[in-house]
Amino acid sequence: MITGGHYVEVLRLAKQMQGSKAMGYASIHKQLVKETGYIGTFYRGFWPWGVIQTVKGLPVLFVNTEVKHILTTKTEVDCRLVEPLAGVSGGIAQAFFVCPTQKLKVVAVADAKIGEMGFLDAVREVVKKQGIGSLYDGILAMCTRRGLDWCIRFTVSARVKEWFVQRRRGRGEGEELGLAELMGCGMVGGAVSAITHPIDCIITNAQKPAVGDGRVKRDPVSVAVRIYREAGWGGFGRGLGAKVLDNSYHTMWMYGIGTFVYEAVRGFTGEGGGGRE
Repeated sequence: MITGGHYVEVLRLAKQMQGSKAMGYASIHKQLVKETGYIGTFYRGFWPWGVIQTVKGLPVLFVNTEVKHILTTKTEVDCRLVEPLAGVSGGIAQAFFVCPTQKLKVVAVADAKIGEMGFLDAVREVVKKQGIGSLYDGILAMCTRRGLDWCIRFTVSARVKEWFVQRRRGRGEGEELGLAELMGCGMVGGAVSAITHPIDCIITNAQKPAVGDGRVKRDPVSVAVRIYREAGWGGFGRGLGAKVLDNSYHTMWMYGIGTFVYEAVRGFTGEGGGGRE
């Protein structure tokens, strides 16, 4: 998040929130810089909402790992379904965790004044205008999108990992994958998961500020209709380039470093057995 991930998300959110006239990323960048300067643009909405979200991977990894453990040890679920089911569970858990901070981050990207407010002042401002329930605007779409997103990320990453292992076997090498190979697995999984982007556009537009906030419908169907009226089918693809980059970049680190550290800890505690599951 600190080394560029947050900035890519800022560009994506700004792109998704545009109405009938869409600006290019360069124009969006110039506009944001004009409002808050270079540093302010790079970290717009990062404090405190982005900082809080730096731990958003924990509910995914915890629930994903726990569900896989339960399914493989206490049920007879087909092994091919374990990874997808665990991914969906982790994604839904993350949605409930991240929705309030994502709402406030979207508002901060849309409104520089909110971004400059302190933690409590920003929350009060949003709740005053839109109500306490607004912190969970878009939760249904977010559960759907993040469930599918992490299902795809983990499943595709695992399949790519299997491909790497098979290639190593064919060359007569060990099955241990290096950090670069694991990061490659995550990069591919993240890029493929960007197919959920249309749902992400619905979430962002459900959470963005709007004239007459109290009367604006924010359920998935109403938001989808509003996007179509404003920008046609192309409105559901706005920010797709940034989304592919964002997902692949984050999953590259998360799957690569996460798996590498996990395997190192298992090996250190004597649980690894020299192989990978």
